[in-house]
Amino acid sequence: MKKLAWMFCSVLLVLGAAAPVSALDKVTLQLKWLPQSQFMGYYVAAAKGYYKDEGLDISILPGGSDIIPEQQVFNGVADIGVTWVSSLLKYQEKGWGFVEVAQPFQKSAMLLVSKVGTGIKTPKDLAGKKVGSWFGGNEYELYALLESAGLNKDKDLKMVQQDYTMDQVKKGDIDAASAMTYNEYGLLLESGFTKDQLNVINMNDAGVAMLEDNLFVTSKWAKTHGDLLVKFLKASIKGWAAAAADPEAAGKLVYELDKSVSLGHQVYMAGEVAKLVVPAGFDAKKIGFIDPKAFQQTADFALKYGLLSKPAKVAESFDDSYWKKATGQ
Repeated sequence: MKKLAWMFCSVLLVLGAAAPVSALDKVTLQLKWLPQSQFMGYYVAAAKGYYKDEGLDISILPGGSDIIPEQQVFNGVADIGVTWVSSLLKYQEKGWGFVEVAQPFQKSAMLLVSKVGTGIKTPKDLAGKKVGSWFGGNEYELYALLESAGLNKDKDLKMVQQDYTMDQVKKGDIDAASAMTYNEYGLLLESGFTKDQLNVINMNDAGVAMLEDNLFVTSKWAKTHGDLLVKFLKASIKGWAAAAADPEAAGKLVYELDKSVSLGHQVYMAGEVAKLVVPAGFDAKKIGFIDPKAFQQTADFALKYGLLSKPAKVAESFDDSYWKKATGQ
């Protein structure tokens, strides 16, 4: 890797020398959050020169609490964005003209975590408890989980605004906390908890998972930049495959970009993200595959719990033709 340069709050990765920069097609990717192993596939693809091999000059823009990927793509600041499917559906309903083109995360990373002493082993055990959520679009899987247990979210328990530190559950201020497999759950383990001291409810196992990190564009941009999009997906998928095959190396690479958290946490995160991108039994050649059934379930929950006001037109919400061209499937 020759150079990492930060410009205008973005990460511009210029690596390799396959062709002069002027001969490359520029493409900008907007992430959902700050540089971390959640997005390691794109960073690895840039570091290994996969984008340049496809004739692309990639700029990777970090996200943040005040950056909304959908707005960035809609306004033309970025060509391609990363967001959760539930959020994308909301903007599609508003008529923003978005379409999903790939689904790197095949599984939900959402957990509900509690200390063993709370006795929360199943969703039904949440009755009468204080349960944390970040809200802001992150609560819908939790709502589905509660209903699956026959619990009313407004009457049978107390929903509490949760921060991102996990201090509330550590101190006992709340009984159960939302946590991502690759982040907050790891924070608990790093703070001294062992897995035996924690009870975990996994949304995938409970049958209430909703799809998370996906790649989206405007339909208009895809129609006029189809070849570029296919090249971007081809390089990105190759980057994700490399990152999932060696998450330790990927975590170290991401850590060097920003050093906002510890090296150990980035490596831990990379290992957990790899399990979402290439779950057990999943063919790595299908990285980015959009599962229609999982997409439909996400759309159904989004409607049922009030994120959407009408059923999503799922058949128009994603277009896997570019992914198929990129993977030869």
